[in-house]
Amino acid sequence: MRVETVFNSYDFRKKRFSAEFLWRDSVEAAEFSKTRLASEPVCWTQLGYASGYASEFFDTLIVYKEIECAAQGHSHCRVVGKPADGWGRNDPEVMLFRERIDVADDISRAPASRGNAARATDTSFSSLDNLILMPVRDRLDRLAATTLPVLITGAPGTGRGSAARYLHRRSAVPTADLRRLVGMQVDLAFCAEVARPIKASRRTSHCEMIVIDAVETIPHDVQRHFARAIEEGIATGGPRIVAVADQRFATEEQGSLKELFSVLSPITVRMPTLSEREGERVALARSMLPVLAARMNIEPLRFEAAAEELIEAERWPGNLRQMRNVLIAALDTKTANTTISAAQIEAQLTRFPASSESDSREHGGTPTDPHQLLESEGFSLNTLEQALYTAAMERAQGNLSAAARMLGLTRAQLAYRIESGLERKPQGRKS
Repeated sequence: MRVETVFNSYDFRKKRFSAEFLWRDSVEAAEFSKTRLASEPVCWTQLGYASGYASEFFDTLIVYKEIECAAQGHSHCRVVGKPADGWGRNDPEVMLFRERIDVADDISRAPASRGNAARATDTSFSSLDNLILMPVRDRLDRLAATTLPVLITGAPGTGRGSAARYLHRRSAVPTADLRRLVGMQVDLAFCAEVARPIKASRRTSHCEMIVIDAVETIPHDVQRHFARAIEEGIATGGPRIVAVADQRFATEEQGSLKELFSVLSPITVRMPTLSEREGERVALARSMLPVLAARMNIEPLRFEAAAEELIEAERWPGNLRQMRNVLIAALDTKTANTTISAAQIEAQLTRFPASSESDSREHGGTPTDPHQLLESEGFSLNTLEQALYTAAMERAQGNLSAAARMLGLTRAQLAYRIESGLERKPQGRKS
């Protein structure tokens, strides 16, 4: 890829940054446009790397956006970068970065000693965080004394990110820098950096911890290189890797993903689902309620006894995410009453039902019985296939390569099948 600078203005001391570049011959854009024109920019891996690289240098969140993409038919890709606040705090992409690449100052701030680290963690983590981590906290405390890679797995909404942050706070090297990346941001240049020992950073640290979120979305052609870089880093004293992955990552058996899992999995922490946390669900909801009320700027509320019985009896297959949505919606309906009833919880459970996809993964079954599918009205194989492709693309946040890996297909195969499905109408069964 060739890069042309339109403008590039920066001030390290004042953390000011503004830049615009033209990317010519983007690999991602060229690969996508082989099959069809894109409806939106597609160079997510390169954007993520540019944002992470600039954020590290300026010690503040820099967000790049692709405003023109060759995959859409333009002669080049045009990218613009500036601090997150420059895009607006409510900008959807900025909110995604803040949620997934947590670069908040308080996370990178370090306690002065190992003994103080333990006390600092207890006070800096909320009571809700401590409850979320309770099943694995002793294990995380033991692992904090090591510098080897750790794999944190579990279903979405089980607190995997909280576990990674806690592990950093309790690190054996309290002065360690922390970087967070999403799996699709990892590229070959980053692999070389992981394999190279870190002598000292510009912050005078002697160690670095790198959290890779959604490690299963690392591009297929990078996975094997990344696995080998981790092995070299273990041998030569490179940065510590903490990988956060969906629970299905442990069952992947295809291609280089198996090699990556092999090198990451010797030390694994699995976050339990809420359905496994018998007797703890009410305590979690009680701790979550005042936090949400404060954020909604309303008076603290409490649950009625029947509401607590319902919360404890519910399996919550959507985990903390589902519980949070239900409580927010329940709080939003409150007027003068200071209690939340079972009926109000029940009503919001109807609005935010358990995801059949997450429920089936939790129990190890298939999402739908094939016999039920065949008996359903209007069923067609094409409709089912297209629904799977759509679900995979949504789960991979539009990343075609990641979605293809979920389905056991190549990128080109998935692109062809999606395009073919759009060109033909689904046909129902013949009687």
